Amino acid sequence: MKQFDVLFIALFILVGFLLTPLIFATLDFWSGIQKAKQRGEKITSDGWTRTVSKLARYYNMLFAFVMIDAMQITGVWFLDTYYGYHMPIFPWLTMLGAFIVAAIEIKSIFEKAEDKVKKQITDVSILAETIAKNISSPSDIAQAVVNYMNNNNSESNKDESKSTTNQ
Repeated sequence: MKQFDVLFIALFILVGFLLTPLIFATLDFWSGIQKAKQRGEKITSDGWTRTVSKLARYYNMLFAFVMIDAMQITGVWFLDTYYGYHMPIFPWLTMLGAFIVAAIEIKSIFEKAEDKVKKQITDVSILAETIAKNISSPSDIAQAVVNYMNNNNSESNKDESKSTTNQ
């Protein structure tokens, strides 16, 4: 049974790495709520939805890394147990993935609430400029507003991967 001890230790370490995204996403969610309160915005369920969606993407990536690490750990354990090759049995890819997730979430936590407001002001000024250029044609104005709304929705979907609740 002693030969399996190293596998149980690797499994314990792996579980710790898999908890990392949950912990950091929770901290980012809490940070987003605080930023929304700071800006005086209403707290809605959108933050929860984005957080769950982001966690699903993170865990999809991490589970792929876990599968690769499981193959690597099994192979290294086999070589160590039966042929005497001594290599570290450790989930390297899962650790890398957990560190990447942690770095993304830490960056999101430390983003200033004012930065999002500045981006929104810039977007509105671009829309106003487009409307001013097309002031002669109401259909062009309507088209510019529709284009702005479509671009804003596609950008907010991209932003979901960067931040959870900076509402």
